[in-house]
Amino acid sequence: MSIRYIFFLCLFITVVFSGCKKNTTPLYVTYLYNGPSAAGDILSTTVNETSGGYTVYNEGNQRYDNGSFTVYTNDLNGLYKVYVRGAFYYAVEMKGQVFIGNFPTARLSTDLSSGIITTALVSTSGIPGNFVYLRVGSSGVNGSTDNKEWGILTILSNGTWKKQAYCNDTGTIPNLMPDLYTGPVPPVSSSDSGSWSISSFNSNRLIMTGRNSGDSLTGFVNISDSGVLFNMNLGYGNGFLCGLKLIDGSQNPIRGNYGYADIRYDAATGGGKFFVNDTTHGMGWFRADAYGKVKNGSLGVLNQCTVLKNVYFTKDVVFNGDTVDFYSVVSGPYFLEFQFRNNKFRSYGLGARLP
Repeated sequence: MSIRYIFFLCLFITVVFSGCKKNTTPLYVTYLYNGPSAAGDILSTTVNETSGGYTVYNEGNQRYDNGSFTVYTNDLNGLYKVYVRGAFYYAVEMKGQVFIGNFPTARLSTDLSSGIITTALVSTSGIPGNFVYLRVGSSGVNGSTDNKEWGILTILSNGTWKKQAYCNDTGTIPNLMPDLYTGPVPPVSSSDSGSWSISSFNSNRLIMTGRNSGDSLTGFVNISDSGVLFNMNLGYGNGFLCGLKLIDGSQNPIRGNYGYADIRYDAATGGGKFFVNDTTHGMGWFRADAYGKVKNGSLGVLNQCTVLKNVYFTKDVVFNGDTVDFYSVVSGPYFLEFQFRNNKFRSYGLGARLP
């Protein structure tokens, strides 16, 4: 057998076996999240972890929106940075659990959305309890957009719910802030109530009825090993309630790093990180704006509310150039915050623990 023949035989075998190699190209990793937006829409958001992109389907107007993101690796490590329509927006993801952001969602106006993984609710045992909530949306409260509604939402195991709303200013909704709440939990009175059950059409959603709403509302819940996030969509134009389950602060303290996306009183958007010293409970912050410019500072030591023990606050502190009263709510890895200046709304943000 000639040397030339042996050479071509070896070459043929190499080509054949190379062509039979298993394709090692990684598969796309995607997650689908459902949840409400500040506009009052219900969104279905697909996040492609492999390509760094997302697609939003707005069930309200049946339109799509999409974009791509990069992930910070510096002081804002883990925060998503979205560039679309000439501006930067921000998002936080706990993969396979929640996806929260302030990027456009097929509406012209600025939005803030909170998506929860579309996993069927095989058990409702972790849902009942008391939640400190914030109403997310642009509609006025007590006759003014300078006001924001917060309150206590109680979900009962018998398939009913009730809530008592409060506000930063006097009006139809009582004027009371979380640190001044001294009543029982749940409150004796309620400003709204209704029923809840798992949807027979979408097993990851709850059907909510309320006495102050003629339409059925939609609930979304994510239960972690240490906290619960509950969103209740209120319909287009009415925003949604974002509630974090009330857990004794000694069992579930504010700690670690929380990423967030926010919206200010003037519709300006931003995102960043709050970081907590686990020993002193001092909180620092980073915030990136719509131009990608990052500022940072400190809020000092946070105080824990006497009754609502998953609410922490500090007053007359500087955040992003404003002197504000700052309130934050935690439930396990879930986080929200809202701020007031001279008793007028300045900003709010939703988020979750960063890696």
